[in-house]
Amino acid sequence: MGLDECTGILNDIGLSRSEFDDAMRLPYASEDLLSSAMRSAGIDPDSFQSLQAHRFMSRICITCQHRRQCHSQLAAFDFESHYQDFCPNSQNFADLLENGPRT
Repeated sequence: MGLDECTGILNDIGLSRSEFDDAMRLPYASEDLLSSAMRSAGIDPDSFQSLQAHRFMSRICITCQHRRQCHSQLAAFDFESHYQDFCPNSQNFADLLENGPRT
């Protein structure tokens, strides 16, 4: 992957290079915790018809300071019982569960 392609991906989710570098220093930076978290909360991550909504939630997850707690809860199969207490996407999950993915 070239520099232009990487920059394009970062622009798509609204991250600067320095924000990305900071995010890569967070625990479990290389893991897709968002998809696992969504499945655990009862949301199909493949159901999005709006890339903008998915990118917004991805940005929140990638830069989240609670990645270690999230990973631990997912590993213990207990995320769905506790994510409202720490997950910055919890309101987005609640909206999706109530209204479904927006088109």
